[in-house]
Order: sequence, then structure tokens, then C-alpha cells
Amino acid sequence: MRRWSFAAVVLSLAMMSASCALTPPGFTNPDTQTLTLSPAEAAVRVGSAQPFAPSLAGKSWTWSVNGFAGGNATLGTIDANGNYSAPAVLPTPNTITIAAAETAKPSEAASSAVTLLNPIPVVTGISPPQVNVGTFTLTITGSEFVNGATVSFGGTTLTTSFASSTQLTASGTATPAQVGAVTVAVMNPDPGAIGSNDMNAQVVGTISVAANVADRFLEQTTFGPTTALITQVQYSGLQGFLTAQYALPITKYPLPASGESGLGAVQQRFFVQNLTAQDQLRQRVAFALSQIFVIGGAKVTDPTGYTNYLQLLENDAFTNYRQIMQDVTLSPAMGDWLDMVNNGKPNTSKGDHANENYAREFMQLFTIGTSQLNPDGTYQLDSGGNQIATYTQNTVEAFALAYTGWTYPLAPGATQQTYNPAYWTGPMVAVDSNHDTTAKQLLVYSGVSGGGMLPAGGSAAQDLQGALDNVFNHPNVGPFVSNELIQHLVTSNPSPAYIQRVASVFDDNGSGVRGDMKAVITAILMDPEARRGDDPATAVGTDGHLQEPILYMTGILRAFGTASDGSNLAYYGSGMGQEALYAPSVFNFYSPSYVIPGTTMYGPEFQILTTATSLNRVNWTNSFVFGSIGPGTTVSFSSYATQASNPSALLGSLNTLMLHGSMSSDMQSSILTAMQAVPAGSKQGLQQAQMAIYLIGTSSQYQVQH
Repeated sequence: MRRWSFAAVVLSLAMMSASCALTPPGFTNPDTQTLTLSPAEAAVRVGSAQPFAPSLAGKSWTWSVNGFAGGNATLGTIDANGNYSAPAVLPTPNTITIAAAETAKPSEAASSAVTLLNPIPVVTGISPPQVNVGTFTLTITGSEFVNGATVSFGGTTLTTSFASSTQLTASGTATPAQVGAVTVAVMNPDPGAIGSNDMNAQVVGTISVAANVADRFLEQTTFGPTTALITQVQYSGLQGFLTAQYALPITKYPLPASGESGLGAVQQRFFVQNLTAQDQLRQRVAFALSQIFVIGGAKVTDPTGYTNYLQLLENDAFTNYRQIMQDVTLSPAMGDWLDMVNNGKPNTSKGDHANENYAREFMQLFTIGTSQLNPDGTYQLDSGGNQIATYTQNTVEAFALAYTGWTYPLAPGATQQTYNPAYWTGPMVAVDSNHDTTAKQLLVYSGVSGGGMLPAGGSAAQDLQGALDNVFNHPNVGPFVSNELIQHLVTSNPSPAYIQRVASVFDDNGSGVRGDMKAVITAILMDPEARRGDDPATAVGTDGHLQEPILYMTGILRAFGTASDGSNLAYYGSGMGQEALYAPSVFNFYSPSYVIPGTTMYGPEFQILTTATSLNRVNWTNSFVFGSIGPGTTVSFSSYATQASNPSALLGSLNTLMLHGSMSSDMQSSILTAMQAVPAGSKQGLQQAQMAIYLIGTSSQYQVQH
């Protein structure tokens, strides 16, 4: 018999034990793992669900909510698989703890923190669906409403009462400006404040203005009438529309993207802004101001600099002309354009002198003009019948010295220098060591403060304020500025009486304030001379103005609800004599005093109307109506094509939209003949509508607005 020695047995057992102790790489004994729940934290809306999972598999778990096994209706429930269902009503407090414990070993447990949030409200009905202008009460039906929910009406929060999770009542006031579809939504409060889907209510009112009157008013106050705005003005009235426009928030030009260079993209945004912004009056006035306080892209090439300048004008459009004067003066874009930036005090020992460019143009073009004016804008004459100059070369030199010592804004992280490098955000900054501190004789006129003298020793800021005040209070400013704004908004040939009425409002808005832009704009637009063409029978042939290319294009695009990214429009405008943002000089694209050849009438915009630019207008309209002006612009004429079966009705619609009802009988007859000549076919209606739109858009009656 073979015998095993005791030592061999012991050795064999030891080896077996060692072998059993070996484990594969990465293996962790489950008994040594830490239990966790996923997710560790969660935000769950009431009525919603959230699954939780333990980090250890193959075990049986007991789930609880705040220590209650399986949870309850107040805190929410959780099943054996870790699926948590939030309660139907938000508990207080709104934080709970989800826990899982190993059934066989309760000490092995983990938890997750849960924040319960209010549900997402859903709106399914609005009663009544239509309300009148004035006070109203709505009943909102839906689901998931909670106590504290509010109803918004066109972005305005209404006084809201909670009835149940399926019903709210809300009251407020609808304005004439809201006539049409208005968005209604419900907002549940914190925790987890969130809005519902949108539904529309309709605001209706009493028509107080004829459609043709509303259309003509919109020609003067916007970048082109639209059917929706015509309806709004019909219900709100002219003054109501102005009041609503003054109250709208500013639609700001977007800032350029990082690394953007050149003005191409800014030009595109310029057109998108003017085509789509709700605050149309502000944008239209800012455009007029940009043609008084002119800068141009040939020199101001930085997209941020130019955008900031456009924002400045829209920000100031409804402020005070004195504010505009100051903000423009300190704009780095204007400083670059007319050389006020880095205009240092002269070294008289070397015969240097301060740069006079801004000082001269500020008076000549922005504020007082070159000749003394009467309150009605006519020229004052001396005993010899000659115009009287408003300033001399010595005056220009004095203002040039007053404007010394300003440099570009300080870039973040940079060190102030006498001449900062170009930076375009914020106003220019003063460097007093580079400012001329001698006494300066400015404009002299009746009632001028201090005899028009800036005393010696003033800082750059003090002299700037003194110089601006000296110009602002000159008696020429009211009639000079009023005339230019009237020309841009209403008519090229305002009567002296019209100018004087507006200038008197510029001088005093009725409350002792000089330069109030809202008061001046209202006076311009509501003046009897501005409104006398509302009835075609009372129209005067010398009233109105030729549409400049930018307004010509935006007017047609807006009339037909065109969607555009603005691409190609600056190019087309250039062919018509007006490339957006590229005024050729400080004198703008055209002079306000340009006289139409062969007449005695002013026609500023006619200065850029030549045989070539006239043809380019027609070609652009042809491309827009019958073809394409680029892939970034789309339009549909289908709604007018459906009216072509009744040509008279179609022309009536277009007459109101494009000509404020002033289409002559000869023009109607000619267009009807052209429409009838369109051959039969599946697209006859569309082609007839296009023919009518093209003929109206290229007509002199459309291009010259009366």
C-alpha cells in the first residue's frame, strides 16, 4: 500500500489554498463595493416619472421615499424596480430623498436627492377668443395649472386668478396697437417656473382711419406699409400708432461676430433690421438721422465701430437733439470719420493748428447751416439782399480748439495713452494734457450765454459741453433741423409755415423743453401739411418726395411679406446710387438743397436719379417680381394670384397697399390692358398679379410718394 506523508498533504492543501486566492485582473469582490444610486441628484416635475438604478446588480432592493417604503401619494411613489412617480401636487418642502436598501442586508443602502418642480402648463382654449380694444377678461382652459400661475397677453402679464388646475381667469387692457392676433400663454411659477404653449386671441376695435390714410401715414413712418400695420393704424388712429411706437422696446442691431471684418455682414443686418423690426418709427427716424449725422464705410471700416454708431442713433432717436449732438460728437466712429479723434492741442511754436474738419461740418451740416435763418427757415438778408453767414473761419478755429484732447475709448486691460489705439466700444475719452486751454470765442447771437466765450482754463469735458450748448441754443437749430427731418420723412418742399410750426415745437415742446425729439417727430407727422394728401382730392403736386433706393427696395419687400437675409440688397442699392452704409462723403448721397433741373423745386433724392440708376430700379423690380434677387430672399404672390380672376378687385388691393388709393384712372386702364394680354395657362392668375405689381412698382406714381 502507498502511503502519503503528512508533509505532502499539508503542502498540497497550501497550494490549493493559494490557487483559490488568485483573482482575475479588474475583479472586485461585491462585498467590498460602495453602493450608489444613479442619478445622485434629480429635478422632477410633478406628475412626471424618473427611474433610479443601484450600482450593484443581482440583489433585491427595498425602495423608499423620505423613509416611507414605496412612498405615498403626497411624496410620490416608487416601485420595486426603482421607477419613481412624482405626486400630482407639489409637496412642501419640495425636496425629497429616494433611498434603496438591500433587502437581505438593510444596512447596505444609498440615496438620491430629488427636487420636485411645478409641471409644464398646457393651454387648450381661450374664451372669448375675440376681445375688443379696451378692458377684457379671459378664461383660459387647459391642464397642469398651479396656484400662482400667470397669463401673458402679447408679452404683458395680466391680473390672473387661479380657479383650478384646468382653468384660470385673467383681465387686462388691449390697446389699439394690438389689433389682430395676440399671443396668449400661461406661466407656472417657481420652483421650476416654465411657460406653456402659445395660443392666439384676436383683438378687434372700431375702424377710425381709412385704409388709404393709414397706408400713406405708414409710408412716412416706416420702411414700408404692410397689410398688418395698415389694419393696426385703422383701429388705433394716427396718434395712437405714434404713441404705441414710442413705447416699443429698441430692436438693437446685432453686434458683429468675433473675427468679422468689413461691412458686408453689417449691410445685410441693416436691411434685416429695417425690414423686420417692430419699432419701425424709431428705425426710420434713426435712418433719417444717419443722413444728417453722416459717416461712411469708405473710411469707417470696422464692423463693430459702424454697428455701435447705428445703435447710438436708434438709442437716441426719441431722446433730445442735444443728447444726439453729444453722443455723436463722442462716437469713435464719427471721431474717425471727421478727424476729431486724436485731435490734439496745436504746437503754436511750430505753426500747428487743430483739425477743423469736425468743427466745420458740425455747424454746416448737423446743426445750423451756413446762413442765418428766420424762424420759418427762410434766409435772413442784409441791407444788400445777401445771406448772412452764421460763422466765420475764426469761429471754426475756436471750435476746433474746443474739441481737442479726445482719443479712442480705452480697451479692456489697456493703459491710457495720449493717443489710444483704435477701439470702437464706448464714447471717446478725454486727455486733458492734450487739450487746448486758451479762451475761445464761439457763436454770438441774441441771448447767448457768456457772450459765446469759453473762458480759459477749461478741461476737455468742460469745453466740449460749453461748445455743444453754444451751438444747440443757436436760433438756427430749430428751423434747420426741422426742415431736414421733414424732407426725410414727409416732403422735399415744406412750406415756410410748416417749418416754422415744427421749429416752434423744437424750441419748446410745450413744457419748456428744447429739442424734444418725440414732440418734434409728432409735430412733423401730424401737421396739416403732412396730412393734406390723405385725401387724394386735397393732394398737392409739389408735396412728397422721390423714394430713395433703400426706401424703394424695403417698401416693395415689406409690402409683400418678403423674407430676406439682406444679402445682395446693398449691391442692388449701389446700382441705384445708394449703397447702404457707404455715403460717399459727409454731404450724404444727395444734398437737401438739390434743385430738380428745369424747376424751382427741391428734390434731394433726384440728385442720384440718372438714366442708369433709373434703369437699375426697373431691372431690380423685374428680378424681384418675375425672377429672383438672390437665394436669401423669398416671396410668394399667391394671395394676389387668387384675386386675378377679378382684376378690378386685385388692382383695388394693390392700389391701397402700394399707392394709398391714389392710382390714376389712366394707370388703372393701362394695367388692366396689360393683365388681359397675359396668355391663358395654368399660371395665368399668378402672371397677371405679377404684371400688375411690376407695373405699379416701376411707375412714377409709386416711386414718387405724394
